[in-house]
Amino acid sequence: MLGAILGDMIGAPYEFDRGGKTKDFPLFGERSQFTDDSVMTIAVAEALMDSMGGDDEEIKAAVTASMRRWGRKYPDAGYGGMFSKWLRSRSPKPYGSFGNGSAMRVAAAGWLFDTIEETRRCARLTAEVTHNHPEGIKGAEAAASAVFLARNGFSKEEIKEYIVGEFGYDLSRTCDEIRPGYHHVESCQETVPEAVTAFLEGKDFEDVIRTAVSLGGDCDTLTCIAGGIAEAFYGLPYEMMMEGRSRLPEDMAEVLFRFEDTVYSASEETPDNSFLEGNEVIEEAIEKYYEEPDNDNLFGVLGAIRNRMHEEGHFLFPVIFSQDDSGSFSFQVIQDEEGKLWQAAFTSHEEYKKGEPSAIISDYMFSAMKANLNFDCEGIVINPWGRSFMLTKELTNMIFEADGDEEYFVPEEPVTPEILEDGSYLRNAAEIWNRNRTNMNTIRLIRILLNSNVWVPCRAIMSEFDYSELEKAVRAAENGEGLDSLMGKEFTTEDDVRLVPDILNNGEGYFFPVFSSEDEMGEYGNDFSKVEISFLDAVNMAKNSDRELDGIVINAFSSPCVFYKELFNLVFMMADNSENGE
Repeated sequence: MLGAILGDMIGAPYEFDRGGKTKDFPLFGERSQFTDDSVMTIAVAEALMDSMGGDDEEIKAAVTASMRRWGRKYPDAGYGGMFSKWLRSRSPKPYGSFGNGSAMRVAAAGWLFDTIEETRRCARLTAEVTHNHPEGIKGAEAAASAVFLARNGFSKEEIKEYIVGEFGYDLSRTCDEIRPGYHHVESCQETVPEAVTAFLEGKDFEDVIRTAVSLGGDCDTLTCIAGGIAEAFYGLPYEMMMEGRSRLPEDMAEVLFRFEDTVYSASEETPDNSFLEGNEVIEEAIEKYYEEPDNDNLFGVLGAIRNRMHEEGHFLFPVIFSQDDSGSFSFQVIQDEEGKLWQAAFTSHEEYKKGEPSAIISDYMFSAMKANLNFDCEGIVINPWGRSFMLTKELTNMIFEADGDEEYFVPEEPVTPEILEDGSYLRNAAEIWNRNRTNMNTIRLIRILLNSNVWVPCRAIMSEFDYSELEKAVRAAENGEGLDSLMGKEFTTEDDVRLVPDILNNGEGYFFPVFSSEDEMGEYGNDFSKVEISFLDAVNMAKNSDRELDGIVINAFSSPCVFYKELFNLVFMMADNSENGE
């Protein structure tokens, strides 16, 4: 479902053909916010979860109530005229619409049910409360069916064959054929086929999103539909997933957490979650400790946790959401036989599903263990429903102390001008990231870099006119008082001076050098000036360099840290969010 919401957010700024019909655009910016598509996607998901197992009338009543409740919560999300009237009506009735609203909000139906028949029935019911025109119903059923088939391992060819055969949509045109004449239209019959085609042509989740936006038209809705299918087929890139979550208000995020928990609990297979992969080494170490509870096996458990912590491993944590609309939650605790409290954590969904169902979140082991040291409990109990392990605060401190003087995690403290002043804080953060390049460390380092100035070696290139004037001054001195007479004199250029940064080659690629301080840069040669600029400006210079660069190298002559160009887009995205106060 988050894939549909991401599609809405990313497509929203480019609605009404404002994106130039290109795939080359920033994924996130100031205007990348959720619209009515996301609000109603959340509303339908909540209604379907609340009414699971109900008859047709119960499901339709739940959908009606949920959409009206969420519509009142977010009245300015961009609803169509007829739907706005339906939201405000004392006695809401379906109004015969074949608009694409029925298809944009239906992604959850493709995830929550075990059969294609039940998926289509519930998709139809979510449409009928407003969009009871045959085309409106067909659009909802087709979109939900595509999600169902994608998440159940059907190939793109099989999905295409089903959509064409069951719903009669024309999927013969390519996106290149659709794009030139496509315009803003809000009907199912001119949105759903285009969204499915964008999914069929896309190479991964991001490429599906970019392809859908490039078609233009009502592209927040079109991309919402395509994004829902693409998530089911490809999964979500971590950075995009976290960015999408960060742009949701807490009440919507709460429904999303509940939805994911419902989907995961209903699945016979463990969901794809790379941050839990590898946690089996902890389970194996705990098993050995049960077989022979000696110090060697105890240290084996602690070592396994420490290694997974360094690999950016996660635990799953059961949580309890507040009853109000704040979206806040508290961690679940378990009481042992002595009445002591422990924070519950799980290494896998299989371990979690051994107990009572609840809402769950995942978090980095490092962050969670650090936070637990300040909780009013004894520590963390790992896998409380199976082979459990009591990770006391004393044992947690032993894990952190095992690193000795080696730092593995970039500091998360607030970045101030004072700590950045001499460049040592940045140098230390870069060295830690070089040692342990986890996603968390990458995000933290970029936050530091975006607040930092760096030093760049540049050659000053004057215009031909200024070079000519300088040469005249030199010749005059040679023919008169001598070159020594120029010492201490100033030469003012008439034209702008172009600063050209140096480029380094390490035998494998070309890199733009930056330094955390002037001292770190040292003596760089008589032909170079030391220029202090923001790191963001340095990234822009590297991106726009005449030479094809592989990235930026920080502190090349002491502790070189290579910042590859693949991270540049993440820098720009985080810079945009920082400007918006996010």
